[in-house]
Amino acid sequence: MPCSLPGGGYNDTVLRTGSLCAAYPDRNISMISKYRWFVVLCAIAAVSGSCLGADGTEHVWRNGKWVAAPKPVEGTPEGELAIVRMHLDNECPKDALKAAKKFLGRYPNDERREEVLMLAGQAEMDRGNYDKACDRFNQQMDQYRNGEYYDRAVQRQYRIADAFLKGRKRKAMWMFKVSGVDKGIEILNGIADRAPGTVIAEKALLRVADHHYDAGQVVRAVEAYDHYAKTFPKSPRKRMSHAMLRAARARYAQYKGEAFDDTPLTDAQQRFMIFADRYPEDANKANVPMVLSQIKTALVRRYFSSAKFYKRIGRKTASIFYYRKVIAQDADGHLARRSEDALRQMGAPVQPPKKADPEASADAAKDVDSKSPKNGKVEK
Repeated sequence: MPCSLPGGGYNDTVLRTGSLCAAYPDRNISMISKYRWFVVLCAIAAVSGSCLGADGTEHVWRNGKWVAAPKPVEGTPEGELAIVRMHLDNECPKDALKAAKKFLGRYPNDERREEVLMLAGQAEMDRGNYDKACDRFNQQMDQYRNGEYYDRAVQRQYRIADAFLKGRKRKAMWMFKVSGVDKGIEILNGIADRAPGTVIAEKALLRVADHHYDAGQVVRAVEAYDHYAKTFPKSPRKRMSHAMLRAARARYAQYKGEAFDDTPLTDAQQRFMIFADRYPEDANKANVPMVLSQIKTALVRRYFSSAKFYKRIGRKTASIFYYRKVIAQDADGHLARRSEDALRQMGAPVQPPKKADPEASADAAKDVDSKSPKNGKVEK
């Protein structure tokens, strides 16, 4: 039968007794490939010097033959560490945690404490206590910053955070379940701080950004993608392309319409243009040229709306400035023709004078701030 190890095993190179189930999460062994895995098992056994009997008993290679390994017993650090491993192998995380706590109490200075802390965290994961597991891994990483099992603890914390972002609930007050999203983001940001410059840190920051984007939190998404790009400017092409495109889309989504501030629109336009220049093939696949055309149309409408607004409130120079922007952006469009008519009615030339009008520039720079509400909406 297929078998799997929820949450991952204590040792990423150990095979579980009896079932031949590899200590990797989400990995199954089918009946069709049983002979292939038998060969793999034998190869691992040859390298490690141990194997499993038909009844699940561990054997070791001694004096040219396989002999049954001695059962772990209490009283020594080696024996009690083996007991913790045995309980995890037998899918008894509660007993494993109990044995780990006993080891940590008895041997405060033993060099094996780092592994035992990791095993205790794994036991908590197997029991479904992800918060406690995260605390165990934090304790391990704080005490052994350059330890042999540091990377494994980071990997397990990433799995915990990913589970929270996918909807796993946290336990509160022993009986209530609450969202784990904030905790998941906190863990991922902590991974980026603990392991700067590493692949897992890069994955953590990108996972945070993707979560905000998928949740429709466009402001946070842009901030997170920008933070990722700044922290890992030389990230692989596929990831950087993914981050830049999503950041541009999220910025575009912040534009509320022609009655509001156009800063998100112009910023999104710039982002899409940079993306298209850097990744032209990806831009074509993502229909970026069409999006840029849509942004241009939206900007023209925004300028035309601003021109009418300024004309209505008597700010002629600003109105002229925006009518001319419409003509420059949409020379052959119907709004350009309407802008030309409006300029003639105002007695202003369609084309600006060669020397820039400082008054018009100053009025235009103020935009709608002095006459519109603080939320940036233009009064019609």
